[in-house]
Amino acid sequence: MRNKVLVTVLGICTAVCTVIADYAYTGQVYDERAAEIQRYSELNADPHTLYCGYTVEELGEGYEKPDTIFGKVLLDVPVISQYPELPIGCEITSAAAVLQYLGFDADKLYLADNYLIWDDNFTYDENMVSHGPDPYKVFAGDPYNWGYGCFAPVIVDTLNRYFADAAPDYEALSLDDVNAADIEKLLNEGVPLIVWASRDMKPYNYRKPAEWLLNDTGEPFTWIGNSHTLVLCGYDSTCYYFMDCDDKDEITPYLKESFLNRFEENGSQCVAVKINKE
Repeated sequence: MRNKVLVTVLGICTAVCTVIADYAYTGQVYDERAAEIQRYSELNADPHTLYCGYTVEELGEGYEKPDTIFGKVLLDVPVISQYPELPIGCEITSAAAVLQYLGFDADKLYLADNYLIWDDNFTYDENMVSHGPDPYKVFAGDPYNWGYGCFAPVIVDTLNRYFADAAPDYEALSLDDVNAADIEKLLNEGVPLIVWASRDMKPYNYRKPAEWLLNDTGEPFTWIGNSHTLVLCGYDSTCYYFMDCDDKDEITPYLKESFLNRFEENGSQCVAVKINKE
């Protein structure tokens, strides 16, 4: 008789605990969804935005999702310095770090020598007006010596040339105008992001010597001084975390507002890698 009572009591306790646990989990999921909806609303962002035709969840397919510890997400992106070999090569160094995170044996110098297309053909005409390459099409300068740099389309092309040789199942994409809510969702999916901002998130400067006419179109162009490329690899409630190749020894936090301001001013440029393995 006692055993029957004990079994009954244990059954009731188990059922009650299950209901309580289910209620708590449901409440947690509800709170998370409510917070996400509020965040999109505050950013005036569309939660159904597609990037190159993909949802955030589709971009995260094939990645290992990181743990969230007390609201902090951090991807294990290796820290690589662009120095001393590539004083102007933050873009290709960031690309190498993302490839290494994905498991490729990709060296920054190997990428610069074999896949990055650069053009250091800067000249002056008879009126002493400078002419030079388009950073949206090639690396403007020489990453080993001097120059300016390049923008997202060049790194997309560089990575895709590498993937064509090494791993056709991978594809680099430019995520134009990605919003902060989707940035954090991508990090939740395990996707590191190559982004264009500034050194130490300090203000940009606009200098006359950094202006030239593009060689192929003749259009005027101004390079933003203090521009810098990093790998965004984590976040918490106040900061984003970066693999900053500007001679930093470890993953570096910068305030969210500081990054988002520099990011937007530099065209909201962002590159991610899509894994297309079935």
